[in-house]
Amino acid sequence: MKGYVKFLPIALLSISMSQAWANDYKTTVEYRHGYADGSKKHDDRFKVYVDTGKNIGFELDARYGNSNPSQVFDSTYLDGSELCAFYYKALNKNLTGLVGSSFDVSSNGAVHIPFVRLNYSFDNGFRVQGRYKWKFWDYETINPVTNYGYRSKIQEFDAWVGYKYNDFDFEYQLDLFKQMASGAMPEFNGKEYDTQHNIKISYAIDKNWKPFFEIGNLREDRYSDNRQTRYRIGIKYTW
Repeated sequence: MKGYVKFLPIALLSISMSQAWANDYKTTVEYRHGYADGSKKHDDRFKVYVDTGKNIGFELDARYGNSNPSQVFDSTYLDGSELCAFYYKALNKNLTGLVGSSFDVSSNGAVHIPFVRLNYSFDNGFRVQGRYKWKFWDYETINPVTNYGYRSKIQEFDAWVGYKYNDFDFEYQLDLFKQMASGAMPEFNGKEYDTQHNIKISYAIDKNWKPFFEIGNLREDRYSDNRQTRYRIGIKYTW
């Protein structure tokens, strides 16, 4: 059963790619490796994005960890997967609106994540984007402090500022989190709010290949206020 669960996301990714190819959809496949210097943890992610060309899009990813987190590709195991479906519409030549929902599954349980998003692109290469999410955990978890179960709810707002210059693309991302469930296990060391920052630089080799590098700042774990730097490197292929 564990083996089935481990390779199910890969099978779904393969099916998504084959269907996209058969229907001539616009498809992007992405691989990303990450490392956080505080937790000394390596992780990997595979992701497929499919644009049907009919104002409907899908995203499916599979996240992998290592038995020894400080080692790369050490007894790799499935650490979670997420399926996202959304509807988008161009409101004018510069503004696009999206509404959708994600379903994230990991060993801890499942999370429902409805969201709305607005993307605005200026004519000079700059862009601004904003997304609002509400994360609902559909499983009961025992709070070790109170010894009672809870259902966690987190509101999240993400903002991006980007600029495209020739084949280079530069992007800054800010994530704001607010814990909504009273009595829940502390996600942010007992605090109500948390933030994350990320800078991404990508380069378009051609119309298909785009490698990228990211550096971010985020909380090390839920039990302290220590911050850590996260490094990511990856590549996208689009057809």
